[in-house]
Amino acid sequence: MEVSGKVTSTSKTNFNLYCITCDTDGLKEPAHGFCQDCQEHLCKSCLQHHRRSRLSRNHVLLDKDAMPTQQTTIDDVNAEVITDNCTNHRDKQLEFYCNNHKTVACYVCVTLEHKQCKVDYIPDVSGNISGDLIDLNKKMKNLVKKCENNIMKASAATKQLEQSRGKVVEDIRLLRKEINDRLDQMESMMIKEAEAVVNTATYKHKNITVACEKIAEDVKRSQSFLNALKEANKNNKLFIELKNVRPRLMTLESEEIQTVKENMTYDDIQFDRNEKLLDQLKSETIFGTISTYRKSSTDIEICVKYERSLNVTFPSDEEQSDVFGMVTISASHMILADYGNKKIKMIDVDTGTLVSEKTVSSAPWDVIKLPQNKLAVALPNEKCIQIMSYNNTSLTLDRRVNVGEECDCVAYSHDKLVVGCNCNPGKIVILDLDGKLIQVIDIPGLFEEPEKIVISSDEKFLYVADYINIIDGKCTKIDWQGNVVESFTDQGCEGPKGIQELEDGTLLVCFRESNKIVRLSSSFKKCEITGLERINLDSPQAVTFSERTHKLYVSCSSEKERSSNDTIKVFNMQYSIANICCNVTHLM
Repeated sequence: MEVSGKVTSTSKTNFNLYCITCDTDGLKEPAHGFCQDCQEHLCKSCLQHHRRSRLSRNHVLLDKDAMPTQQTTIDDVNAEVITDNCTNHRDKQLEFYCNNHKTVACYVCVTLEHKQCKVDYIPDVSGNISGDLIDLNKKMKNLVKKCENNIMKASAATKQLEQSRGKVVEDIRLLRKEINDRLDQMESMMIKEAEAVVNTATYKHKNITVACEKIAEDVKRSQSFLNALKEANKNNKLFIELKNVRPRLMTLESEEIQTVKENMTYDDIQFDRNEKLLDQLKSETIFGTISTYRKSSTDIEICVKYERSLNVTFPSDEEQSDVFGMVTISASHMILADYGNKKIKMIDVDTGTLVSEKTVSSAPWDVIKLPQNKLAVALPNEKCIQIMSYNNTSLTLDRRVNVGEECDCVAYSHDKLVVGCNCNPGKIVILDLDGKLIQVIDIPGLFEEPEKIVISSDEKFLYVADYINIIDGKCTKIDWQGNVVESFTDQGCEGPKGIQELEDGTLLVCFRESNKIVRLSSSFKKCEITGLERINLDSPQAVTFSERTHKLYVSCSSEKERSSNDTIKVFNMQYSIANICCNVTHLM
């Protein structure tokens, strides 16, 4: 390409210092200046263009008298030549990076698609990418660690299921001997069902293992390549690969989360005998059931980190708020039972603002969520349960279910209201949603003042906080017949109030008089929870947990108002395995 006024390399003219830009075209033009950013000598024409170009107008330029006297060469300037071509314009090289769109581009892309963007010339910025590399490596390391964790848990779960399968088969065959050969066919059916559960779980565990091994291998391969480029000081190539790898890493992260979610299994199985089978064999056709359940993660430590406090006394309140019960209804909304103001409140937990409120006829003690956007509110002074409806912006009073006893708490299971009554001694009344009495659990000495009832996630057991008195109390695990399965009392744990079952099967219990929250396994043994010991929990009354946001909420007293529970403290909750903290969504 001929350029007017320039001398070709075949010219007899010889200059000591010449323009590097022109030299790339085989031309030797005398240098009239020097760009410190590009480290290039420039001729008069290129110097003027350098001043006008949007990409180089802010470069530091030296005139002829101040420029270096030692000639730069093409090799000096292009120690690392960009060789990656644009996917849209295959004959053009990727020389630019658009900060607005976070993508690398060629000159044509910049001209056509990024005119208004902040664009950097890659050789100008590629030397300052150590921070990006550290950040990307950290994310890669975390993803590999998560994948390895998932593989480890999948393997452990498979072994546990295999062990339990043997116990299930043994129980099935023992029952078969008791009821004679007529049960051969039923035995075969149940064993096959057990096998099917294990095989399905094993298949899912294999899916996790295969997918995570592939993801981890992909990430490690990218890590090795990036580190090799770093060690070889190929910053331009490294910069481009960094920008290309990042979206790929996001995809792999999503794949890992989706894989674990899609292949989530139960942790164990067991055989549940039909104890009445021998008496009812002639009329009954059910041999038993294979049930699946999750074990409490007593070997997994829970880490909680305090985030903020919400004051839930609002200008419309006549009294200080006193939250006796609460439940989350969405990722951002929570329902409160405000005993002090005789109100049910809906608040936005992200902003701490009041969304809606409804005054009820007497002070509410407990509130739970029912299906189809309904709430059940315990009104002990009126011996009834108030049913309410809610949407994203409002609360509505529906109807009442008469209990006939002073009812402090309520739970729900399979169209049944399970109501804790304080009637000296306490008892549990089970009603249908129309108020028809189904069952009463009033075994002498079982309860004194049941303050909170939670149904286990497998709906086989009831967890009851029995307050008794200010210096005493116990937590009890019972079956639906009122048989005590487990019980917890501790000299340092007084006045149990709120209970929350977590997704790992463990329980959090508020001990109001001891100013503490204790984590219990499903067998009612204390297990690890860290972070709360550094937080002042004054008279914790209620506790709830959002599985969507992994936030823990505790109602307690503030330093200003110690006589009422006017504050909700918000915590971020994580599980910790082998000193590695990971978000609860990543646990199987």
